[in-house]
Amino acid sequence: MNIPPRATPSSGILCANATARFSGIDAEILLGGEAAPMTVMSMTIQQDQGAPAHISFEEDKVFCVNEGHLLFLIDMQKIEVNAGDRLFVAKGVTHGFSALGGVARITLVSTPARHDRFFQAMGALPAPHDLDQVQVICETFGQAIVGQVVTA
Repeated sequence: MNIPPRATPSSGILCANATARFSGIDAEILLGGEAAPMTVMSMTIQQDQGAPAHISFEEDKVFCVNEGHLLFLIDMQKIEVNAGDRLFVAKGVTHGFSALGGVARITLVSTPARHDRFFQAMGALPAPHDLDQVQVICETFGQAIVGQVVTA
């Protein structure tokens, strides 16, 4: 279920103001929308699921691993990470991730704010996804899916 985000973010404790679900990821959108300076999402990733290899052309991202074990792809390098690890992915760099050995939880901070709206648009698509609709959403939000979900 998608809940529309608030128009103007306010300072204080971040609470989920919208949600999105796709590709085995449940995302609580803590900060986002056109008035926000960044996107902040708390994401739960199901085992062997996650974000396929993709490029975010206009967003820099920080991933903080809160729980579990994940495999990240950054450029052509596969990196296994655990709770407490943090990763930076610069705009234009191919990246993706999957949860290994169980459910994982991460926090994503992305700037400028826009990734929340990409997630909501993808989450609104019926499954299985129509590739033409996915392409339109990717183009709208400066993304390109360039591969599958990363595996060990």
